[in-house]
Amino acid sequence: MAANKVSHSPTGLPGGFSLPELVIVLAVMAILLALAVPTYQQYVQRAERADAIRSLLAVAGCQERIRANTGLYDTTQCTEGLETAAYSFRAEPAEDSSSSSFKVIAEPIQSHGNDCGALSLDHTGTRGISSEKGTLSACWGGR
Repeated sequence: MAANKVSHSPTGLPGGFSLPELVIVLAVMAILLALAVPTYQQYVQRAERADAIRSLLAVAGCQERIRANTGLYDTTQCTEGLETAAYSFRAEPAEDSSSSSFKVIAEPIQSHGNDCGALSLDHTGTRGISSEKGTLSACWGGR
């Protein structure tokens, strides 16, 4: 009759993992993390940018409602309490500094490799970015 034998170390305890096995496992984990973390950060950045674009469009819609009611834009309204975890917002008169135009700007609070910089939208629907590294279509996601 053959008995099941458990291999024991010289101390009489059951054997564990060898050092080369542990090094291989740690190397595989490090490679997976090196690939996963940047990808995750890109997804988070895109989601934050999409949220900022949604807020920009909401502020522009608010400004258009004000203009429909009063005939002029009011850049002191529509951005109160509007801030996301990644962007802060402000509305200002466009270049001519009149009440017949506005520009809404979403500025990143922290720049973690943000290739778009600040996002902007004006009264004509013109979209903009402040960074020269990104492209308008990539930053605005085809909107």
